[in-house]
This record gives sequence, structure tokens and C-alpha cells, in this order.
Amino acid sequence: MTGRSRAWWLQRSSRSPTSRARADERLVRAVVAAAEARDERGLKRMLHPGVRLTIDGGGVVAAPTSALDGASEVAGYLAGVLSASAARLRVASVNGAPGVVVCVQGRATGVLALRTRGRLILEAWLVVNPDKLTTWTC
Repeated sequence: MTGRSRAWWLQRSSRSPTSRARADERLVRAVVAAAEARDERGLKRMLHPGVRLTIDGGGVVAAPTSALDGASEVAGYLAGVLSASAARLRVASVNGAPGVVVCVQGRATGVLALRTRGRLILEAWLVVNPDKLTTWTC
């Protein structure tokens, strides 16, 4: 193993799954804070420039039929959903990683799952299909 590859391996191996999970949770909490403050620019700063957001409305809830690409487009859409006046946001485990449950009047109206790298969100999935939200609590 060369010196450079050994240094990379040591750096990667020193990051435990626990520390990555804590970093991901901090990022998710920052997303919630930005949304609650209605800070779309702050939200955009947490997104990778090539971020992709896929929304599942199930044909029941109005949602884009194709994925949204790019930090500006994704930040605008998420800001609208997460900053809705009646929405309350809760950090929860979504598919084994920190995510966000959107609650309106005590009912889950959305679940946001994220894939991150470092301090940026690379990919996001927002489920707003009510048929898929029946098991989520607020």
C-alpha cells in the first residue's frame, strides 16, 4: 500500500458509523432549523449543486411527476413543503438514517429521506402519498 492510499484508508477507517450518523443527524437538524426559519438560502447551502429530489405523490397528492435536479430547484420545492405555515417538523429515523417527518394537524403529511456526503445532501426522497404514510406518527 502506498503512503497516499494508506493515508486515505486511515482517514476513512477512522470515521465510525456512529460519527457519520451523528454528522447526518446534525445536517438533518440544520435542514429543519432552516425550514422553520423560512431560510431558503440556508437550505440551498446544504444541498450539493447536483442534488436530486424525487417526490412520490402516488397520483393522490399533487407532486412533480419527474425528479427535480439542482440546488436551486430542490431548495425552492423543499422550502415550500417544509415551511408550510401549519407544518411541524420532526427528526426521525427514515430507512435507518436521520430524516424528517412533516406533520400537519397531528397527521404525517410527508416523510423526507436523505443521502448525504460530508455536509451536503446528494439525494432526497419525499413521500407525500397518504397511502404510504399511514404508519408514521406525529
